[in-house]
Formats: sequence, structure tokens, C-alpha cells
Amino acid sequence: MSRARDALTNIATFLLALLLAVLIWSSAVQTQDPIRTRFLEVPLQYVGLPANTTLVGGDPRTTVQIRLEGPDSVLRGVDPADFTAIADLSRVESGQPASVDIAVTSRNPAATISFITPEQVDVQLEQQVVRDVPVELDLRGSVARGHEQGTPLLEPRTIRVAGPESRVNALDFALVTVFLNSAVETLVESSQPIFYDNTGQVASVNGLDLDTGEVTVTVPVEESAGFADKLITVEWTGEPAPGYRLLSVTADPPSVLVEGRPAQVNRLTSVKTEPIDINGLTESFQQLAVLDLPDGISVDPEQTVTVRIEVEPILTTSTVNRVPEPRGLRGGYEAVVEPPQVRVVLFGPLPVLDALAEDDVRVALDLFGMEPGVYSVEPDVIVPDRGIEVRSVQPSAVTVTISAIGAAADLLPGAATPAGSASGALAAPSRSALNLPAICYPSLSGILLDGLPAICSRGQVPR
Repeated sequence: MSRARDALTNIATFLLALLLAVLIWSSAVQTQDPIRTRFLEVPLQYVGLPANTTLVGGDPRTTVQIRLEGPDSVLRGVDPADFTAIADLSRVESGQPASVDIAVTSRNPAATISFITPEQVDVQLEQQVVRDVPVELDLRGSVARGHEQGTPLLEPRTIRVAGPESRVNALDFALVTVFLNSAVETLVESSQPIFYDNTGQVASVNGLDLDTGEVTVTVPVEESAGFADKLITVEWTGEPAPGYRLLSVTADPPSVLVEGRPAQVNRLTSVKTEPIDINGLTESFQQLAVLDLPDGISVDPEQTVTVRIEVEPILTTSTVNRVPEPRGLRGGYEAVVEPPQVRVVLFGPLPVLDALAEDDVRVALDLFGMEPGVYSVEPDVIVPDRGIEVRSVQPSAVTVTISAIGAAADLLPGAATPAGSASGALAAPSRSALNLPAICYPSLSGILLDGLPAICSRGQVPR
């Protein structure tokens, strides 16, 4: 008995030690790789859709959320692609709302799925149908007076629509609107139709398949018998003033609708205005025209015709020769210009060029502050501001030789001292001796005084 008791004791001790070892190992493993929880979004797939049916009732759910439990090392490596969420529609009846279970499977057995939300998805299936919806035309406005509207043509007459039965069967017609706007010729327009349902309300066709998105409308428009559009021919007499030319003659509108016997209207090629006098015209103008209509032909009294006559000056060139005028030449100096004349080519309106007086075109040479010597000076052409353009000046520069005359020559530096004179300011002249008063420049002052020649020639300052 003692031996049996000892054996049992040893076995119990061994099992207790083994259990403790397992517990210690499990605790150590969990400390290094603890159990975690993680949530994932998994794509939802619909399978088993019966033939010729489609999902309706708004956008179906596309994802489900799952909760995973497992070792941290495992959960860190899982991916939504490791899971498959499926809703089987094979047993759903068409036309009836239904709730379908969602089944989620995992390719990683170490990750346990503990929760799925939602567990079901609400769906509704409908038969997929195809139907031809008729196209109707809404014509607004009318054709122009004297014209007739033919039978409109629609292409296509119907639009094929494919989609869920409830949406397709709710469509009544497609409407195309065309505005005539007093059309005078055949009207062809392509428009996007608007669909209406059986209650007369505008219906959306988003999500439905249409075989075309546009309808072409052709509305034949022809002139009525006895009516026709005829071009207007403007008649005028006389000629513009000399130097002016007739630029254009236009009528607004360019044609009018005439009425009369068909044969007479057909023979009429155009409608003339009564003559407009443009004799001596120097500027453009416009006026209401009176139509010269043959007997038996009339127009709508409300139709008015405005004629615009455009006249412009003839642009041409003119050549003049002018003697250059020195400006600012100091007293006691003279200037010799070579060549003595300058050729100026002007461009502008012929009447203005013909009316130019001799003094209207002048050529000036700027000699202000110049000392004796030889200079090349560009002429400055002065013309009135009447639309005249200076095209060329020949030569573009003239040679000007400035020299002193009379007593002023004796005052130049280096000139000989007159015999018998004292050794004063005149014996040793400086450049300041030539600083003459402003009154000695006639081109600036325009004033003449007694004794001025003597004062200016001797460099004396008047008291």
C-alpha cells in the first residue's frame, strides 16, 4: 500500500509540474507576441445574379467591416485581399426586396474573424428590359412673313432605352424643342431630348443605356407664292467733291421681302432705291432710302431701308522745294547753306495738299549757340496738323558754314588789333566780348531800334 501511495504521489507531482511548465511557457509566449484585435474593410462581391436582371434601389453596399483577433505578429501582416466577402443573389426573386447573408472567408487561419457588420445586405432585383421611347417635337415661334413651314422631320423617331423594368416602363416620351425665330430658309438643328414620365414630370435617364443622345430636326421653310426676298440696289447721282472718292455704298438690310403677282415677283431681280445725290460730298453720311417699286409690287410698310454712303479723301503725295531758314544765328554772323534748297515729299489727303499755302510748309535749321565753323544740320520740316505726313527730306542733312562779318570778325580770338588803339579790352578780346544782348537777334526779338547795327556790330551794350 505504501508503494502504491508513493507512485500516485509521484505521478501527481509530475502532472502538476507539467501543467505549471505549460502555463509558464504560454505566459512567456503571450508576453512576447500578445493577442490583439484589428478591424478591416473588405470589398463585398455580389454573385449568382440571375440572367436578364439587375440590382435596383440605389447604390448597393460595396464593403463590409470585420473584426479580427490573433497574435500581434499575425495581424500586422493581414491585408483586405486575404479575405473574401460574398452576397449570393442566386435565390433572390425578381421584383421583391430581400435580405441576403454576407459570408466572409479568410486565407489566413491564424487570424480569427470574431465579428462582421453588417451580417446581411438588403437588395432588390428587377428584370432588364429594352424599349423604344417615341420622340415628340415642340416647335416655338413662326417662320418669317411670306414664308411657309413644311412638315418637320425627326431623326430618329424613337430612342431605344435599356435598363431596369420599373424605370424604363415609367418613361412616356422624349421631347425636343426647336425655335423658328422668323426663319427664312430650311432649319436643321441637333438637340438633346428631355424625357418625361407617365405623370408628365421630367424623368432622369442616368444609369440607363440610350442608343443615341441627340435628335436631328429638319424644318422645311419655303417662300410663299407671291412673296420673295429681293436684293436692294442703291442708285446715286453726282460725284464727290474734287479730291474725294466714293468708298462704299451699302443698304441695311441688304434685301427686302416683296409681295405681288407670282409671275411679276419672279421676274424682279432686285429692288432699286430712288437716286441719292452725292454731288460735292466731302464726308460719309447715312439716310433712310425710298424704294422705287414697280407697279403691282409692294413691301411691308414696317420694313425700312437705311443707306450708308462712305466717302474718303484721296491720299496722294506732293513735292515742294523750300529754302531753309536759319534759326538762332547770333548777331554779326552769317550762315551759308549748301544746297540752298531742300526737297520735301509730303503725303496726305489731296484736298489738304492742294490747299497748302507757301508759308504752310517751312524748313528750319537750328543754329542756336553755334560758333563760326562748318556743320552738318538736319532740317526740321514744319507742316500744319491736317493729317499730313512728311515722307522724305532730300538731302537729309545740309552743310552750314558760319562765319563772322564786319567788326565781329575783329573780335574773334587771334584777330589783329586795329592800328592806334589802346591796349584795352579791344586789344585783347576774349569770348565774353561776343556775348551780345538778346536784342541783337532779330529772329528772337523781332525788334528794331535806332543805332542797333552799330551796337551789335561793336559789341556795345545799350544804356
